[in-house]
Amino acid sequence: MRTGAAGAALLTLTLAAACGTSSRPAHSVSAQSPAAVTAAASPSPTTTPGSSPPTSVRPGFAASDVSFVSAQRGWVLGSGQLLGTDDGALSWTALPAPPAGVTHLRFASSSDGYAWSTGGALWLTTDGAARWQPGQLGQVLSLETASGWVWAIAGPQPYPDVWRAAAGSTVWTNLGFTPDRSATLLVHGPAAYVAGQEGAGPIPPSVEVYSGTQAGRHLAVPCPASLPVPYAELGASTDGSLVLVCDVQGQPAESDLAYVSTDGGSSWTAITAPPAWSNGVTAITGKRFSWNGNVLVSSGGAWTVALAGPPGAFSLVGFETDQQGVALATDGALWITRDGGSTWSPVSFAR
Repeated sequence: MRTGAAGAALLTLTLAAACGTSSRPAHSVSAQSPAAVTAAASPSPTTTPGSSPPTSVRPGFAASDVSFVSAQRGWVLGSGQLLGTDDGALSWTALPAPPAGVTHLRFASSSDGYAWSTGGALWLTTDGAARWQPGQLGQVLSLETASGWVWAIAGPQPYPDVWRAAAGSTVWTNLGFTPDRSATLLVHGPAAYVAGQEGAGPIPPSVEVYSGTQAGRHLAVPCPASLPVPYAELGASTDGSLVLVCDVQGQPAESDLAYVSTDGGSSWTAITAPPAWSNGVTAITGKRFSWNGNVLVSSGGAWTVALAGPPGAFSLVGFETDQQGVALATDGALWITRDGGSTWSPVSFAR
């Protein structure tokens, strides 16, 4: 059923990254006593100089990633430019040029932010994007940040590692391999969830849960073991609950299975699955969202279309609060909702 890669995520969302297809070697999933190290980044200058912001947003600006740290403060990256907003996307200001070639970004605060391209080196700013320096992590596949921590999946495929650092720091702790053959990275509050996809054998999907500086806690997920489940999408709600969609291979879309957990993945309750395979899932209090060709919404029963998709579908949906969220299309168009996903408005980047 699935033909595309899993979508990126924002804020409290899943960030999916394909991390290889081979079976797991005989190593523990997480390091019980991880050592703090400075990971080697790709050769690069020690800093990139700040530059004068362009006078206007370039015509045809197409977003590749977006990150908010509050309902008002956010950034969008695309077309070789970095833009910032202080009024919840009502207006945008062109910022100094980001490091060349980056396509993803996450900000941990108004000052600390990260930028990278898939499989490339990580860049860090600690002054609100005025200057960038190497983040001392290479071959980055995904990165998320919350509650003063930054989590990343990085390293050579097919067995990259899970990394953790304090926001703004370049000293990373290696937590060990991702589970199974690939992983989806999700953070909410002080917890990080690394959902391993189905491995050879088949090895069923599973979740590794990290909390603060603690070692990973390995949890099974309720995807069926008797049927192939090559993809399992995990998302978090603004209230901290988890949503899981198991993409059952060889079955019609309505045969996919979905679950919710209110205890950090220790137990799961079956819910109505989306009627089409999911590129990602997330939730707010009282509503769940799934996206691919359209953004779908459910309040606990049937799923309906909340936002009809453009050609190429959606790559990211995320909520900063129960009211405000964004949806990013693969063609670079961005939408925002300020009423919990009931209505969506296109975001204009023109000054």
